[in-house]
Amino acid sequence: MHSPLRTKSNDRRAGFRGQIVVIGAFGIIALIAFGALVLEGGNAYAQQRVVQNGADAAANAGAVTLAQRLAGASKTDAQVLAAVTGVATSNRIDTFTAYYTNVSGQYLNSSGVVVGSAGSAAVVGAGTIPTTAQGVAMSGSRSFPTFLGRAIGFNSFAASADATVVTGRLAGGQFLPVVFPVSIVDCDTNGSLGSVPADNWALSQPDGSDAGPEPDGQEYIVPLCKTGGGSFQILDLDPSQRCDDEVANPPTIQWDVLPVDVQSDNGNNCAKPIADYVNANLVGHTVLIPICDNTVGTDPCGTEGGSHATYRITRVAAFYIDYMSDTNNRNNPVCRNRTSASGQSLVTIAGNGSSSCLAGWFVRYIDSGPVGSGSITSTDAIGIQLIK
Repeated sequence: MHSPLRTKSNDRRAGFRGQIVVIGAFGIIALIAFGALVLEGGNAYAQQRVVQNGADAAANAGAVTLAQRLAGASKTDAQVLAAVTGVATSNRIDTFTAYYTNVSGQYLNSSGVVVGSAGSAAVVGAGTIPTTAQGVAMSGSRSFPTFLGRAIGFNSFAASADATVVTGRLAGGQFLPVVFPVSIVDCDTNGSLGSVPADNWALSQPDGSDAGPEPDGQEYIVPLCKTGGGSFQILDLDPSQRCDDEVANPPTIQWDVLPVDVQSDNGNNCAKPIADYVNANLVGHTVLIPICDNTVGTDPCGTEGGSHATYRITRVAAFYIDYMSDTNNRNNPVCRNRTSASGQSLVTIAGNGSSSCLAGWFVRYIDSGPVGSGSITSTDAIGIQLIK
């Protein structure tokens, strides 16, 4: 027997086949790596959004607890931690650390002093709420398994996110374009403002939403009288809109610092359309209403300019609406002392000379919107704001 003759040509073809196998193997690895990059990149982006939303929600939960504390409720550090933990867990955040901040989002130590880094900040759950705490900064992360990444040696990745939410006196939002004087008792016989301070409105307990059962507390009748300068208590929040449009499509107004001056509108052509819209659409809802005050002169709102008056807005009231009334009757019966359908005696803050009024409840209402620093009074609404 004779062995087949092996030529150089055969050797070269065998070598080429070997090279093709090696190149093909590297090509398959490259395709797997590319597929893993695309697939894992998309998965990582989705996981990052999950963690970011979870961090936002957890920081918000902590800030809501601080808002309740600002409103006078007894809240502890353990309750802030429980609020943050509950939301973080439900949003699939594996590990997190939360810190207390001031209203600007700056870290605070346990004494309430601003510090430059998280390493020196008071940790939520450490036992102490700093006296000046008005926010929660949250850092969270979660691990997630890979798909094709395992083929190239990566079994899991981690996504992380930060969020800061602050709370304080509401300085902005969507307002009803009317104004309440903080120092009004009643309108006199010609519809002008009274001059006796009455900053003692009792707060009712809200039901937790902006629409629902009536609040538990005293209902008031608040007048919309003309001021000493002759203007009615209607605000011009957006000069590009008619006053009735400002009720149907309220502009979002941001007042970062109070007090702030706001121009009046002419109540003669505004009160009736505003009242019609409120009664048709806003009964049973909580609205934000600016409050005016004046530290100079005898006019409670400093509106000596008549129909071109400027109101000095110092606070924000949260008001749950029962009804609004506007008539030409100087002794409008629904704006005077009366008994509600449920048998409650309504307290008239003003009305013996008022032809227009709002009836409802003052509530301590937690809402979203730009918030500012400063002490919280009985007629301030409290806001929650995501700042980072």
